[in-house]
Amino acid sequence: MNTKMTHDFINANLMGPSALLLLDEVADRLQLRPGMRVLDLACGTGLTSIYLAERYGVEVVAMDLWISASDNQKRFAQMGLSQQIMPLHLDVADLPVTLPFATDLFDAMISIDAWHYFGASATFFDSHLAPFIKADGRVAIVVPGLKKPFDRSVPAQLAPWWQPRMNFFTVDWWQQLWQQSEFLRVESCEESLRCREAWQIWLECDHPYAIRDRDMMAAEAGEWFNFTTMVGRVEK
Repeated sequence: MNTKMTHDFINANLMGPSALLLLDEVADRLQLRPGMRVLDLACGTGLTSIYLAERYGVEVVAMDLWISASDNQKRFAQMGLSQQIMPLHLDVADLPVTLPFATDLFDAMISIDAWHYFGASATFFDSHLAPFIKADGRVAIVVPGLKKPFDRSVPAQLAPWWQPRMNFFTVDWWQQLWQQSEFLRVESCEESLRCREAWQIWLECDHPYAIRDRDMMAAEAGEWFNFTTMVGRVEK
């Protein structure tokens, strides 16, 4: 993974398991070229947006609900990319009622470590995002989940940390969901090869949430958690 971002800059802006590693696993399959326009959905502090702009020369709309556009703009300016990345503070659930985009605007869309918060519905992609992505536009989603379903209830070792809103599901569950889309054609849906590495980078940083997660991941011990990576295209 090649980026001008320093180790300290990355660590200071992590929000969970390394989104950069997870993006790197799928980015080349998006077939990006300079000048394309990419929606980075739920971009967090914009590390993935910076990576896309640096590596592929694309224009990025960096959209997030939790992080303000002004904060992200400062980071993009720090990296000399303020003309290449446009930050946007918006809830994807408001699309397309709140309509900041033209239809067929984006050549590609990515969402790294966020889809489980809002997209665990068979109709979500079609109703909220498909209108804005061009026909044959590429889509990559990396979402946290489970290696295997729970038998009856949350395993005892995970119970102290588990919250129902986590929406963690298996690769097969996500694949079956996305295959119900009218517009999204799934080309691959598989388990990430970089789950443990992405988690380890997060656990080694000094973010309070990372420190909190260390006990959870020690208890999980590699038995349950994974990431699902999906790459597809829009068909209209």
